[in-house]
Amino acid sequence: MNVEIKSALIRVLPFAISLIVLFFATKKRKIEIDNFYLKTPSTINRFLFSVIGFIVFILVTEFSLYQFGILEIDKWRHSLYPSIIRVLGAVVLAPIAEELIFRGLILTKLIKKNLNIHFAILIQACFFVLLHNFTYQNSLLANIGIAQSLIDATLFGYARQFTKSIYTPITMHITGNFIAILERFIL
Repeated sequence: MNVEIKSALIRVLPFAISLIVLFFATKKRKIEIDNFYLKTPSTINRFLFSVIGFIVFILVTEFSLYQFGILEIDKWRHSLYPSIIRVLGAVVLAPIAEELIFRGLILTKLIKKNLNIHFAILIQACFFVLLHNFTYQNSLLANIGIAQSLIDATLFGYARQFTKSIYTPITMHITGNFIAILERFIL
């Protein structure tokens, strides 16, 4: 197997495994399906407000960071098949797996423990940041990544609460990751 394909699969595999584990855990009733908030959004207006607001926020933030010379973006240097694997992983598998885990399971569990909703959202956002590898680097870019992830995870949590649906933060997360990958092709 090509080294680049193997590397791409290694990056994507944890998300695929997470989704498989969640699927079987719900089938065996170890996890209640209601914990995931798999419901249509409370209103289309709330869904659109959340998603469009997030897109505007991301574009303004990224453009501002780029204009100030703070945003460093590595050019996309992967061949076709590893690119397909990486893009599918980043734009589809990772957002779905992470949202089901963080804004589905973890946020639901924290709310059921009668935590203040704002505190529950902050806790799940901190767990989300800890999962991402740039957290353990000491650079300006890593610190910006930490701040962006914390803000994104917080917005995802509020969007889930605002629309009463996991589909809203999944859509937001997919959109954010798509924009991040697109930047690597055009900037």
